[in-house]
Amino acid sequence: MHTNTNLKITAPPKKRLSTQLHNLSIPFIEDYATALKSTDHILDAIFGFSFSGNVRAPFDSVIEAIKNSSLPVTSVDVPSSWDIETGPPEDGPGKGFMPDTLVSMMVPKPLIKYFTGRHFLGGRFLPPGLEEKHGLKLRDKYDGIDQVTELTN
Repeated sequence: MHTNTNLKITAPPKKRLSTQLHNLSIPFIEDYATALKSTDHILDAIFGFSFSGNVRAPFDSVIEAIKNSSLPVTSVDVPSSWDIETGPPEDGPGKGFMPDTLVSMMVPKPLIKYFTGRHFLGGRFLPPGLEEKHGLKLRDKYDGIDQVTELTN
């Protein structure tokens, strides 16, 4: 692997992803309940920001297991089961799910008003013209050439 970390992946495998995982010697685990017992941190990157609708199997039980775990959770861009505008679901899978950390990609999403943990912004790839057009002033948030910065309320 490229780093000194111990990763395990649990998700329905895709052909190319499976090849990448194999080439990096990262094991694929189909039993996420067992995986939760042998890890010390969860990286939640199940869905992207374009997710909408109800969470269905097998992801409903995965999200519930993550929510009910005592492990720290870091969500990427949008916590799984959350709506980009309205935040956490009011019922169903993911109700009450609040990750410890959120890493927003490119720009914070409207759901941030519902989030209570540590918030980071990752990726300095928003063109200056768009940043200025939307009055974001995100360049001022980063130190030097850092690609990630912690945002405070």
